[in-house]
Amino acid sequence: MNVTGWRDEPASLPPLAARLVRWLEVARPEAHAGSDEIAAQLSLAWRELFDARGVALWALAASGRLEPLGRDGEFDGNIAPDAHIEFSQNAWPQHSFWVAHGQGASRDLATTLGLLSEMVAAPALCVPMGECALALLWLDTPDARFDAPLQDALEPLAAQSGALINNALRVENLGRSFHQLARAMGAAIDGREAHREGYSNAVAYYASLIGREMNLSDADLERIEFAALWNGLGRLSVPDAILQKDAPLSPAELEQVRGAAQWGADKLMGVEGLEKVASIVRHQNEHFDGSGAPDGLKEHAIPVGSRVLAVAARFAAMTMARADRAPMSVVGGAMDSVAQSAGKALDPEVVKAFLRAMGRTAQ
Repeated sequence: MNVTGWRDEPASLPPLAARLVRWLEVARPEAHAGSDEIAAQLSLAWRELFDARGVALWALAASGRLEPLGRDGEFDGNIAPDAHIEFSQNAWPQHSFWVAHGQGASRDLATTLGLLSEMVAAPALCVPMGECALALLWLDTPDARFDAPLQDALEPLAAQSGALINNALRVENLGRSFHQLARAMGAAIDGREAHREGYSNAVAYYASLIGREMNLSDADLERIEFAALWNGLGRLSVPDAILQKDAPLSPAELEQVRGAAQWGADKLMGVEGLEKVASIVRHQNEHFDGSGAPDGLKEHAIPVGSRVLAVAARFAAMTMARADRAPMSVVGGAMDSVAQSAGKALDPEVVKAFLRAMGRTAQ
């Protein structure tokens, strides 16, 4: 069904056409929307298009289970967030059908889904969305029927919905894989030095606590996490002989270690999409009072991610054992040291957020 040109005069459209236009408007996701957001939009769009009492979307997980994805409308009960249904691949419906009319494994599957949502007072329509998700619609249709135009629209809209959900799920799976890769890389870098084992993960953990306490955006939190996991990337440019040296480092060796962050940032800058992560890594050793490196940035000229990373990295370093000292105590040693550096090396507001996140009020 062609809806080209209908947007200009929605009031003059036939009822079905107007509802289809509304569906297209509501179901259109924002760029980079997650599967939860897309499922919420699709649930609303499907409910409005079919005047459904309720719509529940379920996704097929990699484990072969159906898991709740989103819903909209009137529901008498709640679906537990961790609810899931195991089923045979042979049970996956190939076409839309009414629960009342379905047969065999498909009917059993849809009936089970309906019971979970406790929507038993209205006919349930099961709509497969490709092979990644399905929808259940509870309609005020006594004879389990609807008009032919709506029936004609069902399959193409289901295919479009499935494509949106599948793409979002694939992006999220890739994101999880990328996070796992980042953690593996951080662990491999830390593994070069015995006293740094687990350091990057610790920095990422404390940086996340601080960022959430500061109410930073999800995008900022993600960039800070990657920067924390790769904060030591530049140490790959430093020879093992220097990193494992027990004696004090020479001025030239110290200069090489100090330049490691910039080396790591340069490598990250060469990867499309990681430019802001690279900037956080580059400026992690700047000081709030302007006395740091590499550019002597001061106060809020330092990227917020770098200011968060500086606090997290300092605390993580002090609470881990090193070749030349035991780990500092958390409360009386490391936390006091972080608090005392506020306004000097560290941003006072970030320090306050860190102390709050750790359950302590700044002095």
